[in-house]
Amino acid sequence: MNDLTLVPFQIDAPELSARLASAVRQKTPKIAVVGDFCLDKYLYVYPELDEISVETGMTAFQVRAKRSFAGVGGTITNNLRALGAETYCFGVVGEDGEGFELLKALKKTGANVDGMIVSDEIITSSYVKPMRPSGPTKKGSLQQPSEGEWSEGNRIDLRNPTPVPLHLIERLKQALLASIVTFDAVVISDQFPSGSEVVFSDDLHKFLANAAKDNPNVFFLCDSRFFVNEYRHALVKCNASELFDAYDVANGAKDKRETTLGPELEARESELCRVGKWMAKRNKQPVLVTRGALGSILIEPKDNDNVAAVAIPAVTVKPPIDICGAGDATNAGFAYAKSLGFSLVESAFLAGVVSSITIKQIGVTGTASIEQILNVLKQMN
Repeated sequence: MNDLTLVPFQIDAPELSARLASAVRQKTPKIAVVGDFCLDKYLYVYPELDEISVETGMTAFQVRAKRSFAGVGGTITNNLRALGAETYCFGVVGEDGEGFELLKALKKTGANVDGMIVSDEIITSSYVKPMRPSGPTKKGSLQQPSEGEWSEGNRIDLRNPTPVPLHLIERLKQALLASIVTFDAVVISDQFPSGSEVVFSDDLHKFLANAAKDNPNVFFLCDSRFFVNEYRHALVKCNASELFDAYDVANGAKDKRETTLGPELEARESELCRVGKWMAKRNKQPVLVTRGALGSILIEPKDNDNVAAVAIPAVTVKPPIDICGAGDATNAGFAYAKSLGFSLVESAFLAGVVSSITIKQIGVTGTASIEQILNVLKQMN
């Protein structure tokens, strides 16, 4: 039986706005992003230029424009930099073209990539996304790619075919340990499933969990799609599906891949509070459960084995929207606000504001600026 009362968060938008404006003038947060990084490469195919290959007799698609972005942990990095944080990246990439483009994209934001381990022993994780026009185009009249005019086709994923060599993981650990005490926050981005042969393993999960325990003055935020249960000493941010899966697995179910997430699952407040309470008490750390348009729930252990739960509303956003990268934007907004000194509940709300801004940017993984956040808060007055 669930005895946890869900208390609504009371927003004082003018006061929050004034404090945010003051805080960003006084401090520049220093935040590390650790874990999975990939290259998001968009290839714009122009159907009117299709050719028949002389070699194969099949259609050769013609690409006349491309865009590359740092994805997964790179998306968190992009958002942190847009907010103004000093951002330090820790991951492993291949000594290949995709790795070069990924590092270039990270550097372009102004992020520090000294903690990125480069090796010819692996290939860089990449999502190659063929894009086609959403409507008809005139032959011989090439349009430049712009938001909302293109649709994504079958994605081509590049991931390392064999486990990442242990000596590369050790280098990654040592790079993080060398500077961990200097950070206000560490964001762990653990997004790929088991068998993807990326940087995460049981050993790295344990290392990061212990790093959180050994550095209580550094705020650790973990976002793990498949391994929520491995992070006992960090604040865990997960969606409703990930939370229920983690509970089921901890109670004897087989490991699951990500399940379908929808409004029905996100609306199960009582069950989310019950399972979130279980995780918060087990970890002795807060849990943030995101619920899309319903906002989020922060479940926080208190003194004397008590647990508090706060319902944090979402900012209303009218369609069209593109939710790609919304979770990473939330991670960035949460870690940034917490590093500025805001409470966990306030940080969670501001994280939702950041996400609400990014999902309005169609066809590209968006970011949010402090000015945009202040404008949203102003409209709530």
